[in-house]
Amino acid sequence: MKNVIEYFITIFIISSGLLQSQTYNHLSLNDFEISNPAYIGIKDYSHISLSSKQSFDLQNKSSNNTSLYGSYFFENLNFFIGYSLNSFSFSDLGTSQYNASLSYVYKLNLNDESFIYPFISGNIYIPNKFSNLIFESPEPLYMLNSFQDKSYIDLNAGLMFKSTYYLMSFSLNNLLKAKLTEEDATNSLRLNRTLDLNLGYQNNIIRNTLGFAFLASYFYRPSSYNEFNFSEIRFDQVFLLASGLEIGGFQEFYSNSFSKKIKSIGFNAKINLNQFEIGVNYKNSKSKEISNTENYLGINLRFKFNLTKIENYLNKW
Repeated sequence: MKNVIEYFITIFIISSGLLQSQTYNHLSLNDFEISNPAYIGIKDYSHISLSSKQSFDLQNKSSNNTSLYGSYFFENLNFFIGYSLNSFSFSDLGTSQYNASLSYVYKLNLNDESFIYPFISGNIYIPNKFSNLIFESPEPLYMLNSFQDKSYIDLNAGLMFKSTYYLMSFSLNNLLKAKLTEEDATNSLRLNRTLDLNLGYQNNIIRNTLGFAFLASYFYRPSSYNEFNFSEIRFDQVFLLASGLEIGGFQEFYSNSFSKKIKSIGFNAKINLNQFEIGVNYKNSKSKEISNTENYLGINLRFKFNLTKIENYLNKW
């Protein structure tokens, strides 16, 4: 009986988390652009990127999260157009989600070293589908599927400030609080608004040889049910070499209704080859409290074009 209860709790957390938070598995700082388009302004160039992550969780279930994303920089007009196509599938549970977004990001020059990048993005979601093979009884399937069959559109907005040494960013998500149930549903269910906050610092440790960047993040994720939240805290550290090699790590902590302890640690490495970037990532779960924790392997590929100046590999932004 205990295993059955834990299984339903796992299903609930996965389905609610996917619907409400639209959280992506960030295995490197490049991935932040997918959920917060202001990060397009990290470097002023156009690019197209592919990120794919395969997970193997503590219960031997697997999932895949793949994103095709990028931006085009209109330098003379000081703005970017960003886009992303994302898919998420959790094979053992029969769930899947697809979404696409289009973003407008403006570059506002405060002075030669400080910039602000406000953005607005429109997003369309095709939510999870549960396989009929999951349950022998239709009741649990009905409870979960009662709000899963409806696609919806919503808006996000925010901005990023960056200077030579500092970075600050926020993204306010689900501005329209999209309705997840049909108009005639007895119990109406809407998305709650979520918030991403980031604070960063970078500097050179060894002049012209080694740089370092640090980013602290808070992801506020209230559930659509209001009684719960799925918030997290994260710390990223990156060492940057003048040759274009980056080596980094991160730590994620639960700050939600179920736990306040460490969730996972991860490592990433990336090599810059002029217009190309190749990155590999790994995340290892450290939580023993919540069932749906994953170990991830990932790869990032990026092609940069319309470069406006020679890139300084010692600076993350």
